[in-house]
Amino acid sequence: MQIRIGPHGEVDERASSHHGYNHSKSWTNWSSDAGFDSLRRFEEGVGMREENGWGAETHRLLVSGGSHAGNAAGDFDSDRHTPGRGVHLIPLEPIVGELGGYDFGAIHPPWRKEVWRDPEAAGTD
Repeated sequence: MQIRIGPHGEVDERASSHHGYNHSKSWTNWSSDAGFDSLRRFEEGVGMREENGWGAETHRLLVSGGSHAGNAAGDFDSDRHTPGRGVHLIPLEPIVGELGGYDFGAIHPPWRKEVWRDPEAAGTD
């Protein structure tokens, strides 16, 4: 999950989901999930989904059952959900100093992903 605070205090959020980011649970998220950026941009351009997965703050994180794919808005009766009070922000900078050179194998730590350098990045790789 990412939280974005605008210059006037407005708060947006998005959740990582496979290869992209989503806000609302929708079938139109499959283009983002699959990493099809041109189709994702088209869907966003015609208003079928939130731009780059950013939407209004909902104070929750929903994770689809049997998956790690998330979104911030939708029906949480059928999904696993984490209420806002269960999400804790942890500064990763001290961890980077300790583990920055550690080989994590197939798992890419956040500081080695594009989104670490560019918080508006569309992909999760």
